[in-house]
Amino acid sequence: MKINVNVMAVFCDDTNRIARFDEMTNFIFYTKTDDGWGKSDPIPFSCDLSGGLASIRENISMMLGAFNDCRIIIAKAIIGIPYQVFDRSGFIICESEDFDLDLLDAIQADLISQDGEAKEDASLLAQTPEETDVPGYYRFDLTQVQKKHPEMSSKMALLPFLKETTFYALEVVCDHIPPWFEHQLAEMQLNYSIVEKSEENKNNSTQHVVITHVGCE
Repeated sequence: MKINVNVMAVFCDDTNRIARFDEMTNFIFYTKTDDGWGKSDPIPFSCDLSGGLASIRENISMMLGAFNDCRIIIAKAIIGIPYQVFDRSGFIICESEDFDLDLLDAIQADLISQDGEAKEDASLLAQTPEETDVPGYYRFDLTQVQKKHPEMSSKMALLPFLKETTFYALEVVCDHIPPWFEHQLAEMQLNYSIVEKSEENKNNSTQHVVITHVGCE
């Protein structure tokens, strides 16, 4: 679920200062508009932590009835069972000793940045070999994907394409020749050859490997 970064809840004490969850007496919603941050009236709430897990979860569930699409909470501290309940409910939990509107801006900017990085990662992971100007000739830079995601193996990145895509040739940029090329490509009726480096790229450590179908060199 996409987090609405324009709405945040701050847990407060009797003086409407930021408070620990176990010391809060109310919470206030802050909503960002074109005019800046506006706040709601304080909403009374204090959680009885003397009961067990079921009781605490029930109390927090009653509180969350007012949250609508707000999934960002700010408090001095949230620990123990309450933290687990909020975390498992999909909340972003922010802790701070002090509170002002600059804190809201900082949290919002950080979350937007994280979302951008997540989208960039997803885009990188979703990359498949791209067709060049030559029909049927594809190119894939495995080094760039693995630099960002070292957990991504060459098999994970290449096998879906090799099995599912009609192609004439696939050029792969890699740091080394994957050992599985030798046997598994042959089983798939595929060959590979190493492209000779140009003079300007002779000191580049990467390899350029071209995969073709047997008989299509």
